[in-house]
Parts: sequence; C-alpha cells; structure tokens
Amino acid sequence: MASLGQPRSSEQWVAELLDREARTKALVDLREYLLRAVYVYLNRHRDDVSHLDRRELEQLAEDFVQDALLQILDKVDTFRGESKFTTWAYRFVINVAATELRLHRWRTLSLERLVSDDIPLFTFVGDERAPDPETVAVRNQILDLMGRIIREDLTERQRFALVSIHFQGVPVPVVARELETSPNNVYKLVHDARKKLKQGLERFHYSEADVLAIFGEP
Repeated sequence: MASLGQPRSSEQWVAELLDREARTKALVDLREYLLRAVYVYLNRHRDDVSHLDRRELEQLAEDFVQDALLQILDKVDTFRGESKFTTWAYRFVINVAATELRLHRWRTLSLERLVSDDIPLFTFVGDERAPDPETVAVRNQILDLMGRIIREDLTERQRFALVSIHFQGVPVPVVARELETSPNNVYKLVHDARKKLKQGLERFHYSEADVLAIFGEP
C-alpha cells in the first residue's frame, strides 16, 4: 500500500483496487482525484452547465464520479498500463459526464415543441457556402419546400423522429424513449418520413439528385 503522501504507481492502484482489504482506502483516494478532475472539466470546458452554481456543479460531479467508479471497478483487471492508471481512470469519468450531459440535453425535448412551427429546421445551411446568388435563391426555395412537406405531409411521430434525429442530432434511444416505442420502430418512422419527403419533392419536380446537386454534394 502507498505510504502517506507518496503517490501510487499504476501497479499499486490496480493491486489495491483488486484487494478487498486495501480497496476502501484506494477508492476514497481515487474518488477525490476524479472529483477534482471532473469538476475542472465541468467548470472550464462545459458551457452547457455554466448556469449552475458551485453546489450544483459539485453534486453533478459526485453523480458522475459514482458511476465512473463502478465502471472502473468492473474494468480494473483490463488495465494494460499503456498510460498512467489515473489517466486511464480519468477517461471513464469524462466519458460518463459527456454522455450524461448529452442525454440530459435531449430529455428536455417534447413532441409538442419539436413539431411546432417555431423550430427552424434548416439553420445548418448558410449562404456563405453557396457559389452565387442564383444558387442561394434555389437553395432557399428547396429548403422552404422541404420544411412545408415535413410540416404538412408527415405525421407528428414521423416528423418528430425525422427532425430530432436528422436536424437536431438526438440519439435514437432518446427518441424511442420519448415516443414510448422501440429503436426499430423509430428507424421505420424515419424511413417512412424520408420516403414522404422524397415523394413531396418529386411532386414539385425535384429529384433526389437535384437536391444533392444544388447543395454541392457529390
């Protein structure tokens, strides 16, 4: 066991975490290290939690560290020494934090909000990418048409699935949970929505190749 004030080597960390008698002290020290590390990550590198006060950030860090410690204990025997043990452990808590914050962002979504006319669907396209004013005008015309088709031709569930996944970047499992269905059903909703979108464009004499060409796709 590492003596007081002497940092553990990677081998010592692994040995103590695998030893039932030494594990408690090692976990306490590892927890304190991870708490400091993830608090710095949240405070300095995550603008999406900048509105939280210190107490709230500390609670968030506690939650992430608890989950990370469980994962580390489950995987400690897979540590191969390709980096320092603390560096290896640090990746667990950062991955937990990043994943949970991403999912938390989408937990605030609602079907009513995403199917409202107030949500801009195509803000990802900027005029600066267009080579000339004529192309800008055609792009905007197609975008307006696509938005109208999505709002008028798709069912609410199809629209929610298509917009949230393709335009908002929501993970499929989160969409499935919001719609109280399975991921496979979400894929079917998206497939049907894309089919309707293609048919709607064809009604106005736009083919898929036309759309890809006007947006500069190969």
